[in-house]
Amino acid sequence: MQKPRLIYYNDAHHFHGKRIEPPVSIHMLQWPVDEVAGTGVDLLVLGLGYGDVYFHNSKVGRVIGQKKEVWENYIDWRIMRMVEEAAKLDTDQVREVTRRGRELGLKVFPSLKVQDVGQPGAQRCGLLKWEEGSKVCLGVDGRNEWAYDFALESVRENKLAIVREILGDYEADGIELDFMFGDAYFKPDEADAASIMSRYMSQIRSTAREIGDQQDREIPIMVRVCLEREDNLAMGLDVEAWLADGSVDFVVGQDKRVLGDTQPM
Repeated sequence: MQKPRLIYYNDAHHFHGKRIEPPVSIHMLQWPVDEVAGTGVDLLVLGLGYGDVYFHNSKVGRVIGQKKEVWENYIDWRIMRMVEEAAKLDTDQVREVTRRGRELGLKVFPSLKVQDVGQPGAQRCGLLKWEEGSKVCLGVDGRNEWAYDFALESVRENKLAIVREILGDYEADGIELDFMFGDAYFKPDEADAASIMSRYMSQIRSTAREIGDQQDREIPIMVRVCLEREDNLAMGLDVEAWLADGSVDFVVGQDKRVLGDTQPM
């Protein structure tokens, strides 16, 4: 894939799911592509739901509405309704966005938030944490008490399963791994953090290459990380090593002091 000239990020909920009044239509599911058609954008990056809860019909992750019976607010209920109504049409948000992208010649990379800090039972808590609780978390004071511990194979495999699903079942053009929704991936005393994460990134590359061989195509991997090298290394993210060994193709640097939802890059 050629280096994209203009990348546009749509987080899939503030700027799509929350704007759809049920019932849903194929046209509205494809809107993230249609709204940037003809603007010069040649890569659309689409968020995969909340941090650990997804808006597509995932077979491996928790889908919005799963394990939930009472809704505290209308806006999140409406996203759940989008997912339900799309399922009745035998489709979902990710499938229609990638499908429409192919029709219009626009590359689509679903974006996976690698970290999540939601506590068990919370609306945005994923299946692994819901079932395993603190055993798979960092357990440190502050906002990272319920963040995933990536020293654990079960945590790494949990996210890798989503990557396999998106690249294999949905045949997405590529994938973005968004490391900017967390500022810790390992416990403070984990001396092997960078090596563990680098081996994991190599595993993700191998998975993408295997799926690409099966589908007769190349699958690029993009990562979103901090602008500053030292900030990344402090989290165990050796981006230079990932580039050197070919684990990633594109790197997007984001100022950690700025959280943007939808934006050109």
